[in-house]
Amino acid sequence: MMLAAMDPVIVQIGPVAIRWYGVMMALSILVGLWLSARMGPRLGVPAEVVDRHALPFILTLFVGARLGYVISHPGPFLANPLEVVRIDHGGLASHGAIAAGLLYAWWLGRREEISPWSFTDTCAVWVPVANLLVRFGNFMNGELYGDRTTLPWGVVFPTAPDGPRHPLQLYEMLTSAVLFGLVLRWVDHRRFPGEVFWKTMVGLSGVRFLLDLLRSEARAVGFLTLGQLAALVLLVVGLYILASHRETPQNRREEPVGEIGTEGEGR
Repeated sequence: MMLAAMDPVIVQIGPVAIRWYGVMMALSILVGLWLSARMGPRLGVPAEVVDRHALPFILTLFVGARLGYVISHPGPFLANPLEVVRIDHGGLASHGAIAAGLLYAWWLGRREEISPWSFTDTCAVWVPVANLLVRFGNFMNGELYGDRTTLPWGVVFPTAPDGPRHPLQLYEMLTSAVLFGLVLRWVDHRRFPGEVFWKTMVGLSGVRFLLDLLRSEARAVGFLTLGQLAALVLLVVGLYILASHRETPQNRREEPVGEIGTEGEGR
């Protein structure tokens, strides 16, 4: 099917364009802050900590996302280094944001004397919602689509008018909605700090790995895309941590996972 109304711009006011992607990104931040304030205290992160670190944490995520994109797509930036700061031209990588977020969690844990993994669990609650919203922005931008398909729900994107394509953005939106429901359940049954975060990373990374199998034009190393390589790392690390914290008397006491911090569950 062809979505003739697909347009990255919601409204144009003179030289100012309000775009779907920007609106979805802003909405994901607002929803994330609201969910963090509600869920943080249940996971060992006081609401005042969420409020105090909201702005610097969001800025850290953006910087990490931008640097992740620059590192994985160095060509244009070597030719014009000033493009690094032109985020209005697009170019954010979710895996860069994850790496930056983990570093911030480590620092926050030491500063606030709470479990950094409890902070990542708090963030994990809104990650699927943010992913859903941002993927809608990608859909309206006509980017991150899949290979050509004859399936009845294939979409002809204005940016790829050669035939119907797999709407991978819509597939990921659907799986993110399901994952959000699972995350809410995991919060209520958390066995150790970090469990919700790593389960979420495994879920998102598994979906990303599978969906990118339908993006043959974006392959970078063999049959793998750059997104699949990053997802594979998160999958391996996440599965290892979850497997090492199977139901035992030790993890029933909710000890922190990994080496990211040394404090317990927070005061």
